[in-house]
Amino acid sequence: VLWRGSTLLFWSNFHPALAFVLMVGASCLGGYYHFDQSHFGWLKLDEALGFLPYFAVGYVTPFKKVEQLLPQPSLIPAVLILAWTIFAAPALFPAALPDGHGWYGCCGAEESFPLVSGVEYSLFWTRRLAKVSCDVMPMLVLVFLVLPRSATSVSWIGSETLHPYLFHILVLTWVNRGLELLPLPQVTSELGHVAVLLLHVPLVVLIQYVLASKIFRWVWKWCFEPGWLVDLVLSPEEKTARQPAALPPLAAPVAVQGVGGAVPVMSLGGLVAGEYDSEALAAGKRTPDTVASDSNPRLVLAHRKGSESSFASTMRMSTVRSRGSCRWTPSQSIIGMKEARVYYPLLLPMFLAATTVPLLTLLWVGPATMVEIMGSIPPYLVLGPMVVGLLVTPGLLVFHSHRLGGTVEAPPAEHREGEPLTHVVVVVEYKEPVEVLERTMESIAAQTDVDSRPIVVMAAEARDPERHAAAAAMQTVAGDRIQRFIMTEHKLTEGETVGKHSNENAAMREIYRQLVEEEGLDPFEILVTIVDADSVMSRTYLSWAEASYKRQQDGRRLIYSGPINTYRNFGDGNILVQMMEVMRNNADIFYDPRQAYHPQSNYTLSLGLCAELGFWSVDSIPEDIHTAAKAMLNNFGSLTTVPIPPMISNDLVAGFRDRYVQAKRHQWAITEIAWYVALAQHQPLTFPGWAAAAAAEVARPGSFFNASAVLAGYIGSGWMTVYLVSHWATLPANVQMYFIAGVVAWLVSWATFWLCEAWVWSNLMPQFPIKKASTLNWIVLVGLSPILRLLAMFFFFVLPTFDVLVHAAFWGELSYVCAPKGDQQRGGE
Repeated sequence: VLWRGSTLLFWSNFHPALAFVLMVGASCLGGYYHFDQSHFGWLKLDEALGFLPYFAVGYVTPFKKVEQLLPQPSLIPAVLILAWTIFAAPALFPAALPDGHGWYGCCGAEESFPLVSGVEYSLFWTRRLAKVSCDVMPMLVLVFLVLPRSATSVSWIGSETLHPYLFHILVLTWVNRGLELLPLPQVTSELGHVAVLLLHVPLVVLIQYVLASKIFRWVWKWCFEPGWLVDLVLSPEEKTARQPAALPPLAAPVAVQGVGGAVPVMSLGGLVAGEYDSEALAAGKRTPDTVASDSNPRLVLAHRKGSESSFASTMRMSTVRSRGSCRWTPSQSIIGMKEARVYYPLLLPMFLAATTVPLLTLLWVGPATMVEIMGSIPPYLVLGPMVVGLLVTPGLLVFHSHRLGGTVEAPPAEHREGEPLTHVVVVVEYKEPVEVLERTMESIAAQTDVDSRPIVVMAAEARDPERHAAAAAMQTVAGDRIQRFIMTEHKLTEGETVGKHSNENAAMREIYRQLVEEEGLDPFEILVTIVDADSVMSRTYLSWAEASYKRQQDGRRLIYSGPINTYRNFGDGNILVQMMEVMRNNADIFYDPRQAYHPQSNYTLSLGLCAELGFWSVDSIPEDIHTAAKAMLNNFGSLTTVPIPPMISNDLVAGFRDRYVQAKRHQWAITEIAWYVALAQHQPLTFPGWAAAAAAEVARPGSFFNASAVLAGYIGSGWMTVYLVSHWATLPANVQMYFIAGVVAWLVSWATFWLCEAWVWSNLMPQFPIKKASTLNWIVLVGLSPILRLLAMFFFFVLPTFDVLVHAAFWGELSYVCAPKGDQQRGGE
């Protein structure tokens, strides 16, 4: 469990070669400490670390490629294995080597390890490497050069090894007890000893056969395949829906005339394709015999032959175009939040459990025991990571200053070569102040170094009585500096929830209809940029977005997002609001490049990707996080958000109460974890693709598990700090050293944090019309930042998180509330 779990959450994020080095390194260093003697002995960390290198070898070995390079298996290498095991290995390493069943002080090295010191102690880890090498070499030879590669009479056991693995120790215990009761003779000769060892071969095969047999697996099916638990919670209708539907037999292909000639379309039973107009099919238009679904304009419905009823089934038409064109759609839409709401009541108890379990563990172990554990850890295992962390933090400043430094100017011309793209900027608004919309339109119309003027879409709500006046004001500001202006009106329909997500979904469906279905543009050559109504775009944003799109090997199914910035009216903010926004912006601007990046509010993607994702989910308030998650699922869980350097500056919500309401809406994204659970049940995904996307959600700042870890970390670290300070005189010398080093590391990170902010304000913010804070405001903000940080996290992170969890558990979906922007607001919800 520890191996596979750590691989899913950690090792899979690295290159296999680096993951191998890290796993072997963790095993070698971990062998110095006896974890099983602590309160965490039940985790069996000694054994998990001891055998981790063996798992690492299997993890990184490309079995298929190695098999292709090596000759067919034979029994000759088995002789070499025996010679190595019996003669060569003992001759090379006469001293006992530490076994993987424990730390260095046991399992073969219990006599030698306590006697070593100095350099020999520091290099004792090389003995574990030697042991692993001795074991792995014959193992790989056995796997690749001895074991048959084709199916044999016992190959079926390979897929059923879970039961033998779990029960073999119990069976061997019974076998040993049975042998003790038998009056067996004592064998002293070498030949007899070999014969006894050879008896293990049929015994092992027999045990494997019995434990993997159908009868044995059937006995334990109630435990390992608990389908009866699923039946307990499913309604009769859901049980029926889970039954696989019988597929009609395949018939011969039906020739359909297309642009490039006959296009073969398979007929399923009585389902046949009608007469298709090739030009209409190529343009994606509806014809009498090809009717597109309203929810999916590229899904073709086919008539059942001789039937007078409506469409009986659906078929996805194969055309002459590939997945890269606008004529391809996924076979099934990604589910929304409707299926996830059944899990909302479970989020609150799960969060409490995830937060309190580590705290209760700390309480059970006790601070005194934790101090003992800290005191037993070698200094290099504590100070080494601290030094690396101190180097990484300034390194991030250097990396991001280089990445962002030149974005005030246009990207190099060679990065924008090729056919120009069509830019569509969507301004999502509802009862926003006119002066805010005019400022946003001015920044869009002033874009430079793009080959085509942008199309501006004002995504309005039909219930906004002043939408037409706002649209007229925006058009007046733009003049002839944009290609065209389109206003869409969204009317809330059944199944939709109020908010930005449902509005932009309706707007982009209309834009797709106009630009793709009517005008025939390729949606993968149309870049859509979503901006909030209070956005001030960098003059080079669109040119950098296009350059980033073209620099990718294939940028069509990626999302492009610049750093979040809410400093436009920074001077108007409450000091706690200012602290929270500084923390948010700093974390996003100077993000850790090793982690998956997520868009926030403003981002760019191709219109083709919008269509493939089914546009925006109409019932998901955190539309930016949710859209990025859908894009990852659409690309087999791969990284899909590309951080781009240009910035868009937005307004912060100045008032304390309004900022809390906004924080609650932001934290509603923790309900995404329920959506991932629903995906596993309702979406036909492969596990690796689902797991990769789910792992990115688990690691996302502000996610369900991240929020619980942050809360538990604040409480636990505060508790330990108070204990260490109050018991300073009795602490071991090395623990005192660790504490002082931790304080120094915190001071360096604090100084680097504000150095990063100073760089942002001096290099990036001058391009925007900023309301700056006073000098006294900055002195108070920087000087009291340690306290303000804790208060801001409590009021705008911890409290909203619990508010959201209680709301989801007892009231269901959250009501979307617009945040006030600008100097005044026209009204709103």
